[in-house]
Amino acid sequence: MSSVPISAKQSGDLLESEVVDHRLIGSRMRPPPSDALITKGIVAGVAAGLSEVLAETLVHAAADQQQLRHALRSPKVQRFGTEEFTYVEIDALMWRVLPSPDNIRFEGDHARGTVGMPRFGSVKNEPLLTFEMDSTEDLIDAMGPRIADMAEANPHVGSILARGIESPGWLGFLRLTTDTGTVTRLESTDGYGRTVAAQLGLGITFKDAAWNLTPGSRRAANFHRDIAAWAVSADVTDEQARKVRCSIMPNAKVIIGYASTRGFDRARRRLVAHLHMSPPMSFTVATTLNAKANAAVDRLHENQLLPELPEYTAEEIRDILDGTNREHDLLPDEVAVLACGALNPHQNKRQAKVVNEAIADLTGTKPQLEERTALAAEVALRGFPADKRLTGLRSALERTWRWSELRGVALTLTEPLDLLADAIPEVVHRDKPGPAIAELAGLASYHLVSGKTQLLVRSEFGGRSSNTEPQTIMRQMTRSVHGLRQLCQIVLDGRAGRKAQELPDGTTPQDANLPDAHDLTQARLRELANVSDTAPIGHQSADDRFAEAIKDFKGCLADLHSATMEMAEVADSDGVPLVDIKGYDDPEVRRHLVEITELVSDWRSARKRANRMRPDLDDSGTGR
Repeated sequence: MSSVPISAKQSGDLLESEVVDHRLIGSRMRPPPSDALITKGIVAGVAAGLSEVLAETLVHAAADQQQLRHALRSPKVQRFGTEEFTYVEIDALMWRVLPSPDNIRFEGDHARGTVGMPRFGSVKNEPLLTFEMDSTEDLIDAMGPRIADMAEANPHVGSILARGIESPGWLGFLRLTTDTGTVTRLESTDGYGRTVAAQLGLGITFKDAAWNLTPGSRRAANFHRDIAAWAVSADVTDEQARKVRCSIMPNAKVIIGYASTRGFDRARRRLVAHLHMSPPMSFTVATTLNAKANAAVDRLHENQLLPELPEYTAEEIRDILDGTNREHDLLPDEVAVLACGALNPHQNKRQAKVVNEAIADLTGTKPQLEERTALAAEVALRGFPADKRLTGLRSALERTWRWSELRGVALTLTEPLDLLADAIPEVVHRDKPGPAIAELAGLASYHLVSGKTQLLVRSEFGGRSSNTEPQTIMRQMTRSVHGLRQLCQIVLDGRAGRKAQELPDGTTPQDANLPDAHDLTQARLRELANVSDTAPIGHQSADDRFAEAIKDFKGCLADLHSATMEMAEVADSDGVPLVDIKGYDDPEVRRHLVEITELVSDWRSARKRANRMRPDLDDSGTGR
């Protein structure tokens, strides 16, 4: 990969008065350290808890050895959610930092298997990431376009070239293994764009930072000496001054320890997601959704709340849901149901609370009910490229899965025809859909959205009246035996790669091309579901508004109950709830609760009176 050229846009947008004197940044630069200083730094690093290899890596990355030793004597600690990171602040040499080959901006590509690179691994009980690829050239080729995209798209490139890095980021340790051997470097934990911009200004490549400017090599020593000489000289070229400005990340936070129930690779991933999601930043929708979904999957796994499957461990299910394992035996529709069950639980379930906590940990905001459904839909559709079509597919599937019976659906890996046999008695003998109906509907919903012809689409009129909103269609299809049979046929056709066939009335599904069968269409699906494709009336009836108000009230009540339980669970070091010790008294809260209780009591009395006055009951209350 050749060096990315500096464009006029990157270098010429700032006024001359905005360009920082390189000597201001150069004052932080020191000449290459002597062997004695390197030894002192390594000893200090080991005393701070680092292995000798990591201590040596840190010493070679520091612009000022005295600053490094002082920082190692007094490391700092910062907590992000459930993770705690120990770090030192140093001026880091930017030719010692690798643009991270596993970056949050790649989340969508990682989830879809298009990034061409593996995920980070980690070393037990060390703040060390591992990354392995068979070919050095393949790694360089994979990083090339991503670095070029960042260099072109990052609006801060011009500022860094002219002013240096003004906002420090987090850096971590990385052990990189390829066919050329193993090297240990710092990586741009939360400084990817800044690292790319700085190395652009330095005129070096990913290959240079990883293998060419090796600590202790003559080329690296000469490079360091040149920049140190330019750093204090007034007689330099514009290019030399730019290289000095881009040579250091001042006060970089280098992670030297961590405390977490997760491995360092996952703890570091949560750290980066937290920094980028709170406050939210402008990433692609796929990147944002995958970062949130992976955080939720991790939290569910830690709380032992992931769905269970025969012959699959909890770790295997986690790796399937977060996209780490793509070489599994589950079918795409089965992964979809698994995702729906894990990330789309009922509001009052413990799983919902855990998913909410994981997302709030990243964003600072509790997600809405629909956001969990969107995360599940994104995970289900990871087999599709992140293009314009994906937006429509995700929206339709997310709307379908808002149907309450699909929240928390369980995957049993039952064959579709056997699942149909279990579902038919449910529709005949139950007042509401059972688990077999929910699983069959979940499998079918994937194919109705992602099949050769998309049969479920989001209604332009929303979820009002009896229009084509997907959850309305799905709910109607599960209310009859023929509807269930049609859903089963859709699953069989989808798995075989066929267009969905309309199942003639009175026939049973078959895993084959049906004689004289017609392809199922959106219009015909609506007819089978007995729903309309017309716009609803422009206003809702009073009964409709009342029903919506009741739904909203129940949702708020569930949130209140959840918040109350959370309050009651906060305990001291002995496990005694603090509310039992300190109590809680707020006159305003009490007034609201009393007022709500009185209103609900009045409404119950009104409901009893309404029931007594129903015209379909005689005086004894027996139906006529």
